[in-house]
Amino acid sequence: MPQDTSRVTARSHAGLSDLPALLAFAGRSLRARFPLEAEWHPGDLVWQLKDAGDATQDMRLWETPSGLAAVAWFVGPGGLWLECLPDHEHLVAEILDWAQETLRAERPRLGKSKLSVQALDSDGGRVAAFEARGYERTAPEGVRFRRALHADIPPPILPDGVRMRDCLGVDPELRASCHRDAWNHLDHIGIENARSTFTAETYRRLLGSPGYDPALDILAVSADGRLAANCICWADSASGVGTIEPVGTHVDFRGQGLARAVNIEGLRRLKARGMAWGRVSTAHFNTPAIATYQSCGFEIIDRTSWWTKRLS
Repeated sequence: MPQDTSRVTARSHAGLSDLPALLAFAGRSLRARFPLEAEWHPGDLVWQLKDAGDATQDMRLWETPSGLAAVAWFVGPGGLWLECLPDHEHLVAEILDWAQETLRAERPRLGKSKLSVQALDSDGGRVAAFEARGYERTAPEGVRFRRALHADIPPPILPDGVRMRDCLGVDPELRASCHRDAWNHLDHIGIENARSTFTAETYRRLLGSPGYDPALDILAVSADGRLAANCICWADSASGVGTIEPVGTHVDFRGQGLARAVNIEGLRRLKARGMAWGRVSTAHFNTPAIATYQSCGFEIIDRTSWWTKRLS
């Protein structure tokens, strides 16, 4: 449906009541920007907001009578994520002005004099808009992957004794500990003293979140019954794109191909739900994850970088 470009209003995030509009925006932007990536899949937003409850975010929404046209979200002091529908790309300048003024007002408290915003390396229009506003590329950020799901996907090859299951009827304490057992141990990618805050209560909240389907939450179970690896898949019927977020392997079971196995099973299930594409992303320095996703048939389709401007 064409967007109404005649009237755009901007406002602050209002809390949980904005979630349906944000999810609809994510699906529309995935479809409208393709083959470029969009900043968010609906599943990304559900995952990122799983602990937020009704709390408002450092986020601003630009909306038309037919829905959201752009979203900007501070992801920490001085860091900004943003997305616009293609026919509202002109809002990037206004978004950057808003973010700069917001950060200037918060400088006495935050001590930040630089604003950084990320963009796809191949998004020439967005990059040109940043350059026109005085931003310079300063650091790599992430790697984006995509895989077409039209062809048959063979079942994953599993080590002896390992089986696949989903999270239908899973014990919340076990599901939460499975996540922590992966994300509390990230020394192999240079992150020391990592600590996950994912608890059984977090998982129970996730169970009630829109878009979360326990049948798309995949677990690898070891021969002795331990939850050895996991990934959550999210389907979006509006765009036909499924995403995988997050993926993790228990520190005791790494190097056995289990992350690959849960990803393959997840892609099979996304295909069965009618998804045409699978997507996933990771940090630019996460070489084990990059290798794993490529072994699953994902192709690198883009990279993201941080663009930074020193504020006067």
